[in-house]
Amino acid sequence: MLAGALACQRDPVPNLAIPIPELNTPQPAPSVSQPSPNRPTRTFESKTRRVDPVSAQTAHALIQGRMFGGPLPETPLVHFTPIEDPSGEALRPFYDALDEILSNRNGTVTDAQPRKVRIAFYGSSSVAADRYTGYLRGYLQHRFGDGGVGFVSLVPLSAWHRHTELALSASKQWVVEHTLPNKRTQLDGRYGLLGASARSSRRSTYTQLLPTRGANTDPSNSDTIELHYLRQPRGGHFDLLGPQGTPYAIDTRADSFGLGLFEAPDPHRLFPMTVRVHGDGEVRLFGAVLERNSHGVVLDELGVGGSRAADLLTWTEDLWLGPLERRNPALFVLAYGANEAMDVDEPIEVYRDNLLAVLDKFERATPTAACVLVGPADFRLEQDRMWVSRPRIDAIIKVQRSVAFARGCGFFDTRAFAGGDGSMNAWVTADPPLAKVDHLHLTTLGYLYMGRTFADALMAGYDSP
Repeated sequence: MLAGALACQRDPVPNLAIPIPELNTPQPAPSVSQPSPNRPTRTFESKTRRVDPVSAQTAHALIQGRMFGGPLPETPLVHFTPIEDPSGEALRPFYDALDEILSNRNGTVTDAQPRKVRIAFYGSSSVAADRYTGYLRGYLQHRFGDGGVGFVSLVPLSAWHRHTELALSASKQWVVEHTLPNKRTQLDGRYGLLGASARSSRRSTYTQLLPTRGANTDPSNSDTIELHYLRQPRGGHFDLLGPQGTPYAIDTRADSFGLGLFEAPDPHRLFPMTVRVHGDGEVRLFGAVLERNSHGVVLDELGVGGSRAADLLTWTEDLWLGPLERRNPALFVLAYGANEAMDVDEPIEVYRDNLLAVLDKFERATPTAACVLVGPADFRLEQDRMWVSRPRIDAIIKVQRSVAFARGCGFFDTRAFAGGDGSMNAWVTADPPLAKVDHLHLTTLGYLYMGRTFADALMAGYDSP
């Protein structure tokens, strides 16, 4: 049966298109602390839940064993930092969605379709490394069920781009497109859900997805694999193929630009999964969704190195809004600020207005989702061979906190988690080091500490009586 099913896919497959502080002390927002009038009133029901710290401890032990080889050592450089939320309501939609998963898994309620709690986690290079987001993904999946890998880029976005659950091996002919200009980018805004895409017209171009050793959720166990790509005039064909069988040929040609979707009929036979360009026109890939047919959590790591929150305002809206609505996240997270701290010529009022406009776009796409803003780290400035405070970091954190409170979101202060202003120096010189010599990015161990702390901060309201 399989051979016959694959053989019938030799002709191009039709497209499916859709239309397109003080340390650790929450600081109240002054004049903008009222919820945004644009945000709909939530109707989530508050439930009584059982406090189960054993499941949290077990999940931490499992994820640390997989990502570190054992328990993380204690250090005075790491500080528990709560998610600041004066309203007390910012995370309730997320918590109620987790309750629905547990109700189904425990047999209290049985839904015909598996319940998924999806998280859309946007950010810059620290998110693109998928270290602390990978920790959070594994921790939540150990506690509430493995919903699968989630959305992934099909092509490495940079030399530093990685994913905890899979490895990408691609030829060099791909041109990565996002908002950071270089001589080959088009800057046309057609970036899809992630805010980055990869294009090629050359016949020899390929990319391959491989499971990683010790992955928290195995991509080869995915029950659904859905490819996202650009449908466009004069678009080319590409093949999707596994280690055996006839490839599926996907035609990206269309009369106008739009989102193309292709769901693989037999995902279990596709790993290692390869995409290969025919060379008869441009192929532009946005990414793929890999999920399991079970109740559980899915975390989409949507990080692009060097990016800023305001970049989202330049993305073609229908190519972003459609897939985000399709993902229907219960929680979205925006982890930006470090790159904006270098934009000293931009008035802080412009930064604030852009951040509000970004949240407006999310409110249109996911009006009932919970939201958290993650502030920048203690990003230091080198002057006269010394690392000193970067003044704009204070302003960025202040704006993020006030905007988060104004729009009913939570705020996580990354600088406070590390120890406050000046703490990055100690992180860089620690033994072993917790941050890199650029005084911005953390080491793998540092990101694991951040994953543990952020997971505890995120779930503190859920696990409390």
